[in-house]
Amino acid sequence: MTHGPKAALRRKLPVNLRPEDLWLFEYAPEYETPPAGPIEIENVRASADGLLFKGGRILPESFVVPANLEQWKKRSVVKFLASNYLLRKRRRLASPAAWVIDDWSGGYYHWFADTLPRLYTIRDRIPELVLLFPHRYEKLGFARRSLEAFGVKKLEFIKQGEVVLCQKLVVPAHTAHTGNHDDEVLRGVRDILVRAFGKQEAGAPERVYISRGKAPIRRVKNEEEVLRVLREFDFEVFHFEDYTFEEQVKIAANARHLVSSHGAGLTNMLFMSPGRSVMELRNRTDAIDNCYFTMASALNLNYYYQACEPENSEEDPHSANLLVDAEALKENLSLMLGS
Repeated sequence: MTHGPKAALRRKLPVNLRPEDLWLFEYAPEYETPPAGPIEIENVRASADGLLFKGGRILPESFVVPANLEQWKKRSVVKFLASNYLLRKRRRLASPAAWVIDDWSGGYYHWFADTLPRLYTIRDRIPELVLLFPHRYEKLGFARRSLEAFGVKKLEFIKQGEVVLCQKLVVPAHTAHTGNHDDEVLRGVRDILVRAFGKQEAGAPERVYISRGKAPIRRVKNEEEVLRVLREFDFEVFHFEDYTFEEQVKIAANARHLVSSHGAGLTNMLFMSPGRSVMELRNRTDAIDNCYFTMASALNLNYYYQACEPENSEEDPHSANLLVDAEALKENLSLMLGS
């Protein structure tokens, strides 16, 4: 199953967009999804650390973007190839296999936004293919459970210190540049996962705040003040680290309004029903990382945002803690809940 080139798709702008914040979203309203079709590679090796190589060359399919390959090449390529050709234990895989990951796939957002969409494009071939992963994926509960929802039965892991030689390896292309999404494909992924784990329950919380209070970076520095505001609006607070993957899906699938700061927890908007609302607390200095804005648009969710001051203006937006203006939050919540 393949997807050909698509015309530029227009993003839905934030519901509460302020004119002075348009620059935060300027690059994202329109995009083009790349042609997406699987390639088949014969006699290719896969390493335990997630790299594909053949004929003394690291394959670009190992990486999410070409720049990551160039960065990786600054390491000792000769040492890597010598180790994987000569020193590591080799195992031959006779069955046709599939490779759907890249160097970022172990992250929660990238698994659901980049990896599972690739699997979705070859879903009709799942019964005939062995899905091959490096050993570290064996411990990722969300990965194992989501693969079960896709009906994956043939699953193998490359052990540490091992190299697997694949006679035939199917590698589906990324369905969109990372941070963007093929709307149709992402909605298809949502449908599969919600059918498996997103049972609608009477009395489930409809207003959900996902806290990053236990995360090492990008925390809300004044979260106690933020929580007081959220509770005024009857939001329930969750630390998703304390919940199984199935429980996270169910909570998000039942939510009508979801609020969180930029981070993995917002990925769970994937399980919300179309027409519901999400609010992102985001760094006001970051106009680059719009992945949750684009995800909300692809899923036909109403996207709200609040641009927040970083605790340290000199820190990288990817790691900086946020300071949330409580009065502005009240205004934005009133708008989201009243729309």
